[in-house]
Amino acid sequence: MNPTQTEVLVYFQLLADDFSIEDVTRRLGIIPTETFKRGEKGYSSHPREHTSWSLGTGYQPSFDVNDQLQHIIAQLRGKEPILDDIYSAYDDIKARFIIVIVMEGGQTPSLVFDLETIQFAHRIRAEFDIDLYANPYQDEGY
Repeated sequence: MNPTQTEVLVYFQLLADDFSIEDVTRRLGIIPTETFKRGEKGYSSHPREHTSWSLGTGYQPSFDVNDQLQHIIAQLRGKEPILDDIYSAYDDIKARFIIVIVMEGGQTPSLVFDLETIQFAHRIRAEFDIDLYANPYQDEGY
């Protein structure tokens, strides 16, 4: 991450108690950017509570979340029937778009979802999870 510029990370995640990461990867024909299995050690010493398959952008300087979100959606378009099959195969699997915004110096990116994006997320049964981090900045008396 760049400590002086606002950055955005977006990823699509499939999450469940347990499922075959290899099967999901094969079905989607997309190499995930991160996976983990239930019980594996995470960033802390605590074991993971779920199995996860994720496709993400990594942190990027941005003033419009849609730049990163549309990059992920473009890779998933046309995969809706495959996702439906995955949801049928793994009953408890959940889908979500996770958006992480790290704001620097009060620089806030645009966070607007157009109708097409909302409809696509609905079609693939994905929720939105948005995390905001505002690093300290000087208040200019506003």
